Amino acid sequence: FIVSMPSNKNKNDGMIKRELAIDSVFKNYKRIYIDTIFSFSLFRKEPKKCLKQISKFFKKTYKSNFANNNIELFYSIPMCFLNKLSKNAKLIYVHSLYSLLKLPYDFIKKYKDKIVIDIHGCVVEEEKYMGREYELLEEAEKIGFPIVKALITVSDKMKEFYLKKYPETVAKYITLPIFTSKNNVSIKKEEHEKLNLIYSGGVQKWQNPEIMAEIISKIYSEYNVEILTADIQKFSEILNKYNINDKVEIKTVDSSQIVNEYLKADLGFVLRDDIIVNQVACPTKIIEYMYYGIIPVVLQPNIGDFDKLGYSYILKDDLINGNLPSKEELNVMRQNNRKIIDKLNMLQDCAKSRLLSLIESCPSNLTSEANENIPPLTHNTLN
Repeated sequence: FIVSMPSNKNKNDGMIKRELAIDSVFKNYKRIYIDTIFSFSLFRKEPKKCLKQISKFFKKTYKSNFANNNIELFYSIPMCFLNKLSKNAKLIYVHSLYSLLKLPYDFIKKYKDKIVIDIHGCVVEEEKYMGREYELLEEAEKIGFPIVKALITVSDKMKEFYLKKYPETVAKYITLPIFTSKNNVSIKKEEHEKLNLIYSGGVQKWQNPEIMAEIISKIYSEYNVEILTADIQKFSEILNKYNINDKVEIKTVDSSQIVNEYLKADLGFVLRDDIIVNQVACPTKIIEYMYYGIIPVVLQPNIGDFDKLGYSYILKDDLINGNLPSKEELNVMRQNNRKIIDKLNMLQDCAKSRLLSLIESCPSNLTSEANENIPPLTHNTLN
């Protein structure tokens, strides 16, 4: 697995939750996790730095985040070691385009029949949206996506998007939605004088925190509003612009405690614009909200496959104008959303079986010698 390594600091991140969920699918296999890869050309230039990295090679921490101990965690390894490991690996699972960028082009071509890329999201389009550099990521995508063994998408809309973008691809597509709990948690809510309105997440641009603050400034007297975030200072600055800091409960909670907050909440903000990044997504936030009986409050409903599946939601204008369903209607909406979650769980089971079947169809060994001098990915090697 080529990943951004899970740690106690980032375990609430959507990317990391996905990595840990995928790990549970392969719990009966020996897994090797790798974060950073460097070439021996770098070793020749900066031997002290590389020796320090090699010392991290044997570091095995945070195992408790994974399914069991049949696992090795390598924070940093030389390219030649990766080649030796990959020769005998049944599968090479790359989590997101960011991790694909860690692999040299020659490595991708050599092991293409073993490589599976979990796309996670439209990274190139997201970087463009954020106004950041995307060219190298785009080139890596063009190289890797059409030739690898399989591409794992989080929604059918994501699959359709990439089929249109790369019609020549030979990769199999497997739609595997974000994982959810299968415990029988009640979606019934206690009656309150005011409905509880929650937001759980960060202040990234696509979360529209400014719009959220503006909405809260118009409706705070009618609701109990709670924001769960690790970005307390940034959120406080945004809320300050609307003079509502004292009208909102804002705090950070441990992942083990967040369920208690969800069980109390009636409605939850998921304010996504109608752009491709959101149209193909499967936000962990929506899944969690729907599972715990929280009805999403949205700018618009076109988010991933949820609209096609018929999910129940409340538009932000209806929230502002007080055009809310009755308590009985809200309960019907919760039940509808739980049925959708149950359907997604069934889809996951089928997708997990297909994912495991990839292992047996991969070549178990490549006899060619490992190339210890494959350069890191650069514009020159991509070209």
